[in-house]
Amino acid sequence: TTESDPGPAAGGPAPAPAFLGDTMRRYLAALLTAATVLTASCAQALPSDTTTPDGAALRLPLDDYQHSPTQALTVTNAYRVLLIRCARRHGRTLPITSSPRPLVGPRTWMERRYGLTDAADAASYGYGLGPRDPARHPPETPDLDPATIAVITGTGDKAPPGGCQEQTRKALAMAPAGADPSLPQHLSMLSFQRSRTDHRVQTAVKEWSACMRAAGHSYANPFDPIADPAFRDGTSEKELATARTDLACKKRTNLVGVWLSVESAYQRRMIAQNATALQEAKRANQTILRLAQAALDAEMRAPASTSGGSPAN
Repeated sequence: TTESDPGPAAGGPAPAPAFLGDTMRRYLAALLTAATVLTASCAQALPSDTTTPDGAALRLPLDDYQHSPTQALTVTNAYRVLLIRCARRHGRTLPITSSPRPLVGPRTWMERRYGLTDAADAASYGYGLGPRDPARHPPETPDLDPATIAVITGTGDKAPPGGCQEQTRKALAMAPAGADPSLPQHLSMLSFQRSRTDHRVQTAVKEWSACMRAAGHSYANPFDPIADPAFRDGTSEKELATARTDLACKKRTNLVGVWLSVESAYQRRMIAQNATALQEAKRANQTILRLAQAALDAEMRAPASTSGGSPAN
């Protein structure tokens, strides 16, 4: 098996995560960025198997180097806990809770990477995510007074250097000098964009689209039905029927198998080209996760009177 030049990238920006609402995001733009950071073409034959793998079971080579969504949530929850503690040490009480937030969105990075792939979810929720639907978990939108903002951002005379956001970031970012924990995420986004423009994937997508069209559904790619405004609550029979047809067409065309094989080849090439940096990123992410879990464990052991948050005076 030999790998050829995967060609030019068609990269795009990563979606910005939501956290504590517009007011908090205005003053703490780096908050979730910090928490998240703490968090090729191939000549081989494509698989002939026409089964559609369970989306929750799919894996790509770069998954071994980055936090899973569940692990990223652990880091985010720890960030919240440490931020609340820091603000309290400086006389401010953040109007957010230290209680762990639930997992919202896909359970793995692969679950919706190639469109709908989970048969059980499709049968119950169509294109929705059921209990993990972000619409069911609105972000907190606290109003922060100037004194609290100063402590968090480090802009006040009595604020800690860099503010609590910087102190919290450092508490979870004990990585080796020069290590970039976000490198696996960056390469993963790049491999997705490259694989999406690969002629083999485009051929499989066209075959899937033709299969859907034969069943009365006009979608150019497997992401279109997910974004279809006709599907909102995940319970209509039309949506459930479309989701079943979608999965049947993926099985018939082997779209998921083709895409997974192609993108895996791109990622293996990237890993070979960035071996040292990725190993450093992996170790850094392991350290970040360990520190985050330790922070959450300490919060669980803390007396009830010292945990949580309430509106600042």
